[in-house]
Amino acid sequence: MQEPTNNELTPSKVISNQNPDTPAPLPPSSGASSTGLVSMVMGAINKAIELAKNPAGFMTSDKDTPATVGSIMMNYVSVLAAIPFFAILLGDLWYYSAFSHYAGARIVAVAFVGALLTAIAYVVAVYIIGYVVQTLAPSFGSTKDEVKSLKLAAYAYTPVFLISALSIIPPLSVLGIIGVLYGLYIFYIGLPIVMGTAKDKVVPYLVTTLVVALIIYIVIAVIIGIISAVVLGATYGFF
Repeated sequence: MQEPTNNELTPSKVISNQNPDTPAPLPPSSGASSTGLVSMVMGAINKAIELAKNPAGFMTSDKDTPATVGSIMMNYVSVLAAIPFFAILLGDLWYYSAFSHYAGARIVAVAFVGALLTAIAYVVAVYIIGYVVQTLAPSFGSTKDEVKSLKLAAYAYTPVFLISALSIIPPLSVLGIIGVLYGLYIFYIGLPIVMGTAKDKVVPYLVTTLVVALIIYIVIAVIIGIISAVVLGATYGFF
């Protein structure tokens, strides 16, 4: 009787090494990514609320927490920027529908563009302030640290993000000034905590940062305004 060759034995060996009861590997579940997104959003919101309730205590404990520019912008600033986006979008949709003569499609276009550009402007503002804080730090005897500078900017802008939720009722959007004032307070007490600024240099540092950031921001706002005008002009058939 002829013995089987090696080639004839190979299939049987492969089969014998497999456990027929072992389930096939499953593809990655979309639920895991959804859970991670929800966790990130809730984490950012909880941090924002904790900061607003106790800014000095929160900044003291969080300033040395490991982070990167990307993680701050994506996991915190961009998440909070969704608050003004959705609040302005929903508020303008019902407000324009009730009190304007615009057609439905135009209302959606105006509301969406306004909400999107506002959210983008907020994100850009945080980055600009962080950059200015970092650049000016040596001039005011403070720590020049990119991450800490951006953290301070994000801390200061947090009340602005949170109070922008009132924009869902457009007439209440004027109360956003409260968020701005509280943000300035957070910035003021945050300079010594986060940047190690001496008390006698806090006010000059704050004022100089605001002036420089405002100049840069105006330039960017003009560019965004031009883009907005072009988009809305096209929507209304002006172009």
